[in-house]
Amino acid sequence: MTILIRSEDLRPAKIRTPLMFAYGSNLNKEQMSRRCPAARDLGRLRLPDWQLVFRGVADVIREPGAACYGGVWRITPQCERALDRYEAYLPNGNGIYRKEYIPIKPTPDGVKEMMVYVMNSSGIYPPSEWYLQSIEEGYRDFRMPKAAYRKLDQAVWESWAEKAPTNIERERHRRKGRPVLAVPNYEEDPENELRQADSRRPRLVL
Repeated sequence: MTILIRSEDLRPAKIRTPLMFAYGSNLNKEQMSRRCPAARDLGRLRLPDWQLVFRGVADVIREPGAACYGGVWRITPQCERALDRYEAYLPNGNGIYRKEYIPIKPTPDGVKEMMVYVMNSSGIYPPSEWYLQSIEEGYRDFRMPKAAYRKLDQAVWESWAEKAPTNIERERHRRKGRPVLAVPNYEEDPENELRQADSRRPRLVL
């Protein structure tokens, strides 16, 4: 019998930190139960000085004064390997996502930082309807406050207003079958400012 051993299975069974901040599809508990069945939900978190953006899929950037809502998972080495594959992370830093580490107040078991996946692309592009719905399900799973939904909708609107895809976003959209893109929710815009800006926005077609 031939036994196939993947290179990632040869990595040491330890990780830099067991805490991961999720802000996109990794908030969705149904998806995470398949992706990382051993991960444990530690609750929601408002992360200061980070901002949610969309590059076809979710990303976060450092932005003083901003805030990003998400959830914290406690993960195992096996979870991290599964997440690395899902996020197309490469140890050399040239994958779709890289890892950054955020200092936190030490936990009772001595954990001093939290890992977050950050994209290497700089393009801006709206998410698909299906992808946004999976994030919204995650928001419900983590019982996000109304302020979190407003931040999410703002990120969607800005992905249209500042739309500037790179070849990475173009290729992902093509590979996914050119799905219908999500649009902002104007219910949180009583002055219709977003709608008016939307009508003036130049259209960029892939």
